[in-house]
Amino acid sequence: MKVKILLLAMLSSFATAQTTLDNQMKSYTEKVNSIVATEKANMKSETDKIDEAFNSGKITKAEQIAQKEAVSKKYETLINEKIENERNHLDEITKETVKESIYEKPFNGKTASQAELSLGGNGLSLSIKKKDKSPKEYINQSSLSVSYAFANLTKDKGSFNPFESDSEMRIGNSHSVEVQFRKDRQLGSFTSPWVLRYGLAYRTDTYMPKRPQVFVQENSQLFLEDFEEGRLKRSKLRNVYLTLPIEFQLYLNPKYTEYDGKQYLDVRKKMWKVGVGAYAGVNTRSIVKVKYYNENGNFKKYDYTLDDGVNAFLFGGKFSLGYGGVTLFIKKDFTPIFNDKTILPNKNGIQIGIEIANIDF
Repeated sequence: MKVKILLLAMLSSFATAQTTLDNQMKSYTEKVNSIVATEKANMKSETDKIDEAFNSGKITKAEQIAQKEAVSKKYETLINEKIENERNHLDEITKETVKESIYEKPFNGKTASQAELSLGGNGLSLSIKKKDKSPKEYINQSSLSVSYAFANLTKDKGSFNPFESDSEMRIGNSHSVEVQFRKDRQLGSFTSPWVLRYGLAYRTDTYMPKRPQVFVQENSQLFLEDFEEGRLKRSKLRNVYLTLPIEFQLYLNPKYTEYDGKQYLDVRKKMWKVGVGAYAGVNTRSIVKVKYYNENGNFKKYDYTLDDGVNAFLFGGKFSLGYGGVTLFIKKDFTPIFNDKTILPNKNGIQIGIEIANIDF
């Protein structure tokens, strides 16, 4: 069951909007009453002077009636014009208040912050950002994304099978975690279903060989051999990368909303989307870590940084499929992770995973 902490904020937003409208209507009523009272007092002052002129014999009865009728029409027109101006002003404020409650637009140009935390089928999602001015801001945004994937090795760059059993890696235990800062930019018009996504990512790939094997580096060569120093608990090789990802996303069933007389693609609505992209990266370090129990049952561990065996550069492709806030993906490294100094049957990486968290700002 999806839990939305933002629900309270939304209810508060609509309640605030309703309170604002009530206050504006009260102010409008008070201003109308004030206009009517003021102008009636002014009209009475003029008609009193006309009555005095008649009583003193300066004007005839017919002139008295005609002048009082002219004064009455003048103030009727004046009152109606002033009330109409106030009504138009109220209409503009009302429209602006409704937009704020729907699009979270800062009132009178003032900025405000918003935090959204959700937990559900799309993992954890947190938004920290200024209130947006239009639906366009929801598309062209910056975000911090966290993804998790199961990793494995394939024999060649053309294989897309993430479950190759002869890779010597433990399927389900080998994994990849990536933290990506990215920007989204809509391509084309405001109704275009195409979005370009690009950024900078920190990626760690952890490969766990099948027990009881461990990675060994000897004479500039990297290979696997059975562990013989005790009872092996866990062994792994961790590669750390900095990558530059880029991806084109297409909304398959685009949904729109109208704002200020224009149609916008509304990415807040649930839509199917597919993505195709690529990434290039550089290896910053590779570490072998081993944990075990020695012959006396004492827990031991060691680790060391690899000097050879892992390629310095990485290039690959990505395909993603999403609905709403849930995005699944598959990544394929087209360049081998390991070079000729590594003795392994499989050297190309493949991943299948899900985005588990997003921070928008």
